[in-house]
Amino acid sequence: MLLQVEQVGVACHTGARSCFYRSVDLGDDSLNYRREVIHEVYRSILDRKENPKDGSYTNYLFDEGVDKILKKIGEESSEIIIGAKNDDHENIAMETADLVYHILVLLAEKNMPIERVKEVLTERMKEK
Repeated sequence: MLLQVEQVGVACHTGARSCFYRSVDLGDDSLNYRREVIHEVYRSILDRKENPKDGSYTNYLFDEGVDKILKKIGEESSEIIIGAKNDDHENIAMETADLVYHILVLLAEKNMPIERVKEVLTERMKEK
């Protein structure tokens, strides 16, 4: 079953529409920052795992465990599918960011460095 939904209300525990609402001062180095942003997010997730903070959504996911993390990955994947079906590029970008975040939480939960994923991708590029 596939459902198309319209968001009503907030999705983030802070009361924001999305958990990804904070602006980041990129200064003059915005291109380099964009290249490194996934690493920055991953480091932030690892820090939250090592230094839990009350009210943190990331810590909520860690506390709930791998089943909850996987459920969120499934939900975000479905939302990307709906966005793609509707040719909604903004939605695709937002939901892909949500999916990447939840995948990074899974990697942290499983103690897998992001470098391992990069190694696999590099090997696949060599095969082409």
